[in-house]
Amino acid sequence: MINIDSTNYKISIGKYAFTALNEFLSQNIYSNIFLLVDEKTIKYCLPELVVKVPKLEKAEIIETESGEVNKTIEVCVQIWRVLTELKADRKSLLINLGGGVISDMGGFAAASYKRGIDYINIPTTLLAQVDASVGGKTGIDLDNFKNQVGFFSNPKAVFIYPPFLNTLSKRLILSGFAEIIKHALIADAVYWSELK
Repeated sequence: MINIDSTNYKISIGKYAFTALNEFLSQNIYSNIFLLVDEKTIKYCLPELVVKVPKLEKAEIIETESGEVNKTIEVCVQIWRVLTELKADRKSLLINLGGGVISDMGGFAAASYKRGIDYINIPTTLLAQVDASVGGKTGIDLDNFKNQVGFFSNPKAVFIYPPFLNTLSKRLILSGFAEIIKHALIADAVYWSELK
């Protein structure tokens, strides 16, 4: 497992990432834990997550539909309403289990709910693992404009579990690799050479 400590939050990568998540949950006390999922992650990722992190068995599930078309203020309002109905408070935690849409929108919903509650990202796509789940960029789309409304708000932690990539189509894997190549081209010649 790789642990990356930034000045703001920890990123745990590898098959033991959920060991780090168990430690995180034992070191941080939350009044409520909420899991934001979509129809894919609730089916393919959530069951394994709950087995490996038993404390999440009691977490409240908030399900939304996948896809960029759902990264809207209307869906955020639905998330905020569920949080309110289930009595989320400033000491609640939102766990975003999904790809880039879940990471972006869940981070935005958490950063704006009650002027900010803690959230963590568990990215389930390669693109989200290398881009959307890290860096603190949160946001939603407005009309046909991507990420028009958002915040820079860092998660409390990011837990990257590579076996979740086994649930993806080849197209989604290639999309993630394209982002890796883009980062390499922007970063430097050494990084690019390592990828080749």
